[in-house]
Amino acid sequence: MIQRYEGIIFDMDGVLVDSEEFYYQRRQAFLKEYDLSIEQIPIPEFVGADMRSLWETILEVNDTNYDESFLTEKYLQYKIDHPIDYGSMIDPDAKRVLQFLKRKGYKIGLASSSMKDAIQEVLKAGQLASYFDVIVSGTQFKKSKPAPEIYEYTASELGIEPENCLAIEDSEKGIRSAHDAGMTVWAIKDIRFGMEQQLADAQLDTLSDMCKKLQEVEVIV
Repeated sequence: MIQRYEGIIFDMDGVLVDSEEFYYQRRQAFLKEYDLSIEQIPIPEFVGADMRSLWETILEVNDTNYDESFLTEKYLQYKIDHPIDYGSMIDPDAKRVLQFLKRKGYKIGLASSSMKDAIQEVLKAGQLASYFDVIVSGTQFKKSKPAPEIYEYTASELGIEPENCLAIEDSEKGIRSAHDAGMTVWAIKDIRFGMEQQLADAQLDTLSDMCKKLQEVEVIV
């Protein structure tokens, strides 16, 4: 029996940790303090995105004298003052899934749009860091998702061609990023944000479903 994929690359937010709704509400609350609204921007625009890619859109739809550098600095402090409890949001099956993949011999990567300190917080809270061979933050690139560079780079660091990698995603931006990098993409089914996931090769009801599906696609020789 051989495995169809050599590596599995995970997104973090919305896949390993159910954090996207908290992020959206925190951004909304912060912007309200500066009389900025995001209600006219579709929620899927925010899911899977880092703030660098959002400021232009936010400023376009608001009449304000605030600029991106000012808001970025203030938002970084706001996040410190309003931390997220990642421990309560880790998918309960995350560790079991990663253990399964390790036993099967897959190389495992993490490709997240989040900042490196947030990634480390999540991995520490879930005791997941030891399962990843490569951990990559979107802030390492000029453009994060939906640009494909983060997935191309993660595959390169794993020493695997993109076509031999499987990406586990949820957001429109993340799915596009992995798809354009040439990977197979399985998406955690969205039931809250109205995201378009048609570029994904398959949908998963839960993270743990990927273990069963992986066994189904293994090729017997």
